[in-house]
Amino acid sequence: MFTNLTYRLKFIILAVGFVLFLIISYNLAFKKTFSLKSECNEIEARLEQSKNAPQQIALIKSKLEEIDRKVGGKSIDQINLEELIIEHISSFCKLNDLVLKEYPGIHNYSQQDYTTETCKLTVEGSFIKLLKLAYGIEQDFSYGKVSSLNFYTEKNYKTKKVELLLEIYVQNIKMRKHE
Repeated sequence: MFTNLTYRLKFIILAVGFVLFLIISYNLAFKKTFSLKSECNEIEARLEQSKNAPQQIALIKSKLEEIDRKVGGKSIDQINLEELIIEHISSFCKLNDLVLKEYPGIHNYSQQDYTTETCKLTVEGSFIKLLKLAYGIEQDFSYGKVSSLNFYTEKNYKTKKVELLLEIYVQNIKMRKHE
């Protein structure tokens, strides 16, 4: 059968047969070996990562404590937070002739392991004094951080004057304790 073929044709048949042999052997044997090798490498990498897991956990905990400290995550209850905010604002208002117009209380929002306490305050006064109040809360009040300020004017129909008001949103984020 192969006796009448030229060397060139025999070489082409040999090359095609060799390529087919490589494809079949790859699909039957080598493919499984390569996939098992990559799976083994992946498991070894996870094992290496798990060896230093305690160090990573300690690092993450320290970062979390730093974030809690920066954001205001102190361990105080809601009643004390309300008292501290009212005390701080009222003493500043008394010294600087400002009027606390509105204090609806603290709004709590829980998500996953954190509770966000948001307190909205509305104060009336002059621009400079309101700005000093906002700055004082931001710098001196360590139980929460100022998250938003909103200056706006409103007409008082009793006195027929325009009043400058400041809405201050103070937030405290704390980690919820699981018991």
